[in-house]
Amino acid sequence: MAKSEAVDLHSPLSPEAIAHKLKAIMADPMDGAKARVFGSGDQYVMRLRYARRNVQNAMAPELEASMEPYAGGTRITGTLGRSTAGRLFPYIWFGFLSIFVIVGAAIVWFVPGTLLFGAIFTGIPMLMMVMGAAAMRVGGDGSKDREEILAFLRRELDARPI
Repeated sequence: MAKSEAVDLHSPLSPEAIAHKLKAIMADPMDGAKARVFGSGDQYVMRLRYARRNVQNAMAPELEASMEPYAGGTRITGTLGRSTAGRLFPYIWFGFLSIFVIVGAAIVWFVPGTLLFGAIFTGIPMLMMVMGAAAMRVGGDGSKDREEILAFLRRELDARPI
C-alpha cells in the first residue's frame, strides 16, 4: 500500500488567483480527454485527483492541501496519497471477510458433520481475500497519478517545491 507523501509547494499566484484558475479549469468538461486532473477547492484548500474517463477508483491517490499567502504568492501544503475511503477499504474488506472465516472455522470445530459447509463458508471468503489482495496489487501504487497531479500543479499554477 502506497504511503501518503508530504507536499510543500510555492506558486507565484495568490490564493484567490489559484482558486479562480482551478474553478475555470474544473468547469471545462474537456470532452475529448481520456484522463485529467479533477477536483475542487477555494482560496484556502484544494483537493485534486487524476481521473480517467469512465473509471472510478477510490484507491487512487489524491492531493489534499491547504493554501496560504507566502512570499508574494501561495504556499501549498498537504499530503498526496490515498483518500480516506482508499485507506479504509482494505481494512473493511479483510475485516468483514474475516468474520466469515472465523464463523466457518467455529462451525467446523464445534458442530460435528459440518466439514463441507464449514469449508464452503470459510473457503469462499478466503478466495475473495486472495482476489482482493491481487486486485490491490495489480492496481499499482498510484505513482503515475501522483506524477500527473504534480505536473498539473507545475503547468497550471507554476507550483515548485519549497
